[in-house]
Amino acid sequence: MSERADEVFLPPGWENVRNGPKRWTDDGRTDDPAARVLHPPTGSGPGDGKSFLFLFGFKTGSGQDRAMLAEELAQIDDDIETLRAAGYTVVVDTQATGDDLREAVAGTGAGVEELVPAGIYWSSHGGADGSLECCDGAMISPDGIDPSTVSAGLRLVVLGACYVGAYAPAWRTALGGHPLIAGWGRPVTIERAVQFLDAERKNDIGLDDLIERWLLTDDPIPAPVVTTGLSPAAVTGGRSGPLKRRIPTIAAQLGAEWEEYDTHYELTVPLPEDRSHLVRIFAVEGAEPFIEGVQLCGMEAEVGPLSMLITPEQLLAGAARPGYGRIALVSADTGVPQVVAQSFTPLAGASSQQLAAHCYHLAVSADTLEHRIFGGDDG
Repeated sequence: MSERADEVFLPPGWENVRNGPKRWTDDGRTDDPAARVLHPPTGSGPGDGKSFLFLFGFKTGSGQDRAMLAEELAQIDDDIETLRAAGYTVVVDTQATGDDLREAVAGTGAGVEELVPAGIYWSSHGGADGSLECCDGAMISPDGIDPSTVSAGLRLVVLGACYVGAYAPAWRTALGGHPLIAGWGRPVTIERAVQFLDAERKNDIGLDDLIERWLLTDDPIPAPVVTTGLSPAAVTGGRSGPLKRRIPTIAAQLGAEWEEYDTHYELTVPLPEDRSHLVRIFAVEGAEPFIEGVQLCGMEAEVGPLSMLITPEQLLAGAARPGYGRIALVSADTGVPQVVAQSFTPLAGASSQQLAAHCYHLAVSADTLEHRIFGGDDG
């Protein structure tokens, strides 16, 4: 017992350790090694001498996480058998830690030390900063991996975690610059995550498609997409002043809540089925032929980051119907293009009802696309 009631004993070296699981000994571990199962190949093919690892970082102490894990595990048997038949040794680890990920990308994971790690599927919760949560509650970010340790044979890394897909460029750099990175750019529902693993889904990209395209062939992995030529979000050049008298009427017609900022107004537009979507409204000068200098009412609504999991068909679905708005790509700080819905119309001569119609159509378009891609309501 310490002589001071407020004195707390810390084991040596704990004073400067970052928050996360603690180990009493150097060889202690925060996961159960028995949760790791090895499936040998059943055939021969492009996977000879290679491995694929399914790593699940859901927290072992969370009942909700265990339920999510069970839903995903029920969907991967077909992928496991496809990989095994092609010569791959498949690992399924339901209690994956940051060390497991580091060892996996280096090709030194338990049971597959002599094999090339061609592909990895990691599933867990993700942080808004692009980090991955592990089964013990710790987080691992791109800066937690040494690129020099990553196997040159790593081709495909699927990060099934919220937000992480928006940081695909950072993860690709951390993983040596060569593997293809696919992941969710913003929060998704478990239903959408399970759909990604379901081989029966239609008109979508799933895990089986990525495996067939990049692990059952030796086609070169595409170089990183350069997105520096994209325009910034239109709202960055906007002004709120010219709309000051219009917004209360527009919001009232839509039943929307609103807030004012220097460059724009934000309207939270209510939609059917208890959904809603945020639309930014602003004034901006036209720059295209015949509308140079004309004051426009601009509107923009976010959908989410672009990723390998989003198809052109998803982005263009419904675009042929007459109506207001368009789908566009704009630049984002993470280096991944942001999908938005946009509308521009001359402010002079437009009634408040017409502007409200633009706003509502735009909210519906963005929300429909968001729901189709991510399954949630985060706009």
